[in-house]
Amino acid sequence: MPPAAMTRPTLSLPRKLAIVLVIKTVFLVGLWWGFVRDLRAPVDTDSAAARLLGPPPASNPSEE
Repeated sequence: MPPAAMTRPTLSLPRKLAIVLVIKTVFLVGLWWGFVRDLRAPVDTDSAAARLLGPPPASNPSEE
């Protein structure tokens, strides 16, 4: 059996999960920074409103 000074302390589960989450976050931020950051979509307020609200209701000639 190795002496206590030679054994490596085990990491607790919360610490392991925190390390994995930090690595994943750094990786995802790196991907976004490298590929997505400079991409922009032009938005026209009139076309966005028409897309969200739908076409105006058509008038029904039988009601007039």
